[in-house]
Amino acid sequence: MANNPTQKGLSRDELESLTKRILTMSTADQCRVNISSGWRGYTRVATNRITSAGGADATDITITSVFGKRVASINTNTLDDDSLREAVRRSEAAARIAPETPEYMPELEQQTYTDSGGYYQSTGELEPLTRAEAAALAIEQASANDQIAASYMDVTAGSNTVATSNGLFATHANTGVAYTLTSRTRDGLQSGWAGDEANDWNNIESQRIADDAVRKCRDWRKTELEPGQYTAILEPTAVGMLMLRMMNAFNQRPADEGRSYFSKTGGGNRLGEQLFDERVTIFSDPAYEDAQTAPFTSQGQARERTTWINNGTLENLSRSRFWADQLGETPLAGPSNLIMAGGNDSLEDMIASTERGVLLTRFWYIRGLNPRIISYTGLTRDGTFLIEDGRISRPVTNFRFNQSLAEMLQNVEMVGPTTRVAASENSSVSTPIVVPTLKVGGFNLSSVSDAI
Repeated sequence: MANNPTQKGLSRDELESLTKRILTMSTADQCRVNISSGWRGYTRVATNRITSAGGADATDITITSVFGKRVASINTNTLDDDSLREAVRRSEAAARIAPETPEYMPELEQQTYTDSGGYYQSTGELEPLTRAEAAALAIEQASANDQIAASYMDVTAGSNTVATSNGLFATHANTGVAYTLTSRTRDGLQSGWAGDEANDWNNIESQRIADDAVRKCRDWRKTELEPGQYTAILEPTAVGMLMLRMMNAFNQRPADEGRSYFSKTGGGNRLGEQLFDERVTIFSDPAYEDAQTAPFTSQGQARERTTWINNGTLENLSRSRFWADQLGETPLAGPSNLIMAGGNDSLEDMIASTERGVLLTRFWYIRGLNPRIISYTGLTRDGTFLIEDGRISRPVTNFRFNQSLAEMLQNVEMVGPTTRVAASENSSVSTPIVVPTLKVGGFNLSSVSDAI
């Protein structure tokens, strides 16, 4: 990665110089330095007005010292030599008295990485006025419809760096922006939500977000519907919020140890088995356009495009360096983003093909239940609608769901085009998730929720 004079945070040359200074101070058997350097800003709206906005530059350093298999880390954000030396000494002192880490693997030497990109000037140079103009669109739209808007925009720009005493140095610059909006009626009984997330600010559709949130709020006011298993059309945000939780399932160790859905009865794992509908293909790619991530882990292990599910078949599981060493296999880093291949089915076609089902906007308070079936529970939010005879007939109450994601991916009926979504629950820039709209059978809405 070449130096970028307008990049937020420390430049590549400054980062390389800083890591060398720290590593030179180390007297440990091995040492690793991780640095996050850059800028983060926000704009917050409540009660139809901008209530706060700001931003800050920060450089955070983690120094990991190793003596044999005794490992300890210390964090600091001061960069002068005396402070850095003190942080190194504290890291070493902690490591000397730490219990041994049996699974510790030696620090990596220099690796080869694919340049994944991901730093967009449109985001890195995003002005407060531009953020305020996006917020104003939502405020104006909500006010015109006698609704109350609340929104949050999170913007990041900077780099992540790793260096080791064995000669590794890698740094990656990235930007990100997440913008989410909730609009409610003044009596608090109707609510609509919309959001976007991107590396590139130019892909945040502020007007669409305002339009969608206000429309959902206008159209949704809960009416009774009995819980049960329904044909469900999950909008991309709803799909993304579930797929974000599924990322950790693609891990070979718990599968080999019998603790995973991907464990084989009698021992081993299910690599090579057809487990899901053939329309399900899931992969990760640190260079995926507008969903880029660092092409290395915090330890410096390389990340490359990897297909986890290919036409429904389990094709890969990640292996840590320790587990790969135990198996005599090649390590494989886990996903840093997640992309689910799309199809050509439109939302309108999905609705038209549904005799009776529900349309789901997004979820809330999602929590894991059982890794053996990849099951989760949570609540529907901000726009749940009943579909009857191929059309949306009325808005309905929210529900608690209890759903195996494995079963959901087995029951896929239609697949729409992909889009990147705001998949986290806290409205901050998060793991890039790119997914389609899905129509699935037998989605378990287990009980009625009073939530709005």
